[in-house]
Amino acid sequence: MRHLLTAVALVLGALPAAADTVLTLKNHSDEVTMMGQRTPAQDNLHQYWFGDDAMRYDMGDTSVITNLETKKFFIVNHLEKTYSTIDLPFSFKSLVGSDMAPMMDQMMQMMAPKVTVTPTQRTGEFGGYACTYSQMTLSMAMMQMTSDMCLSERVPIDLERYQELCAMRGELAPNAAWMKEMAEKMKGFPVRSDSTTTMMGNSFKSWQELQSVDQQSAPSGHYEAPAGYTAVKYDPMAAQQPQKKKRRGS
Repeated sequence: MRHLLTAVALVLGALPAAADTVLTLKNHSDEVTMMGQRTPAQDNLHQYWFGDDAMRYDMGDTSVITNLETKKFFIVNHLEKTYSTIDLPFSFKSLVGSDMAPMMDQMMQMMAPKVTVTPTQRTGEFGGYACTYSQMTLSMAMMQMTSDMCLSERVPIDLERYQELCAMRGELAPNAAWMKEMAEKMKGFPVRSDSTTTMMGNSFKSWQELQSVDQQSAPSGHYEAPAGYTAVKYDPMAAQQPQKKKRRGS
């Protein structure tokens, strides 16, 4: 019996680790000029990684990682090669501290957005997944955004985990709780979205579309702070300020 158990253990140990689900999306943003600053049109790929006890969202030079096993949330800046660690659970008010919490409450009330999600009968298919459109409208001080989102419940991910990731990202800003509200109202994952944003009299368009859904084994340390990066304290107020991009390696 002992030899049999040993053999079973060796076989199980030789099996590959369960693969994670990886969603790759193409993103496009039109050129926009605002307050004298010109931002050129951008095209890039974003990726969602869904593991058993962790999630990761890579968007350009930034990654946000949720590790439910260690109860850690990481914000990674690949340009600066830095990362910040936040203990789970957290809220924006907990990030700014008790001294600034009252002022944040007032700011959040003044800037509280209104979100509406209206289902439609229009259908589509993107990335090989049938979907149904809903229109989302976000209105807040000095900004309005309208998005036509094609939502699919057939994408093989845990939608509750996706909503949880959206909620955590929303807590990083004083007025971004709309991300949680929007995710809760959406029935499915947005495999295609077309958005028009208007700010201070300027309008620009953007879109995002699912390209592929794959099963991959996550690299070692994929859901942890990157090796060789410098740990920095997360400053929620500084994070709201526009940052000038640097070239990688500079």
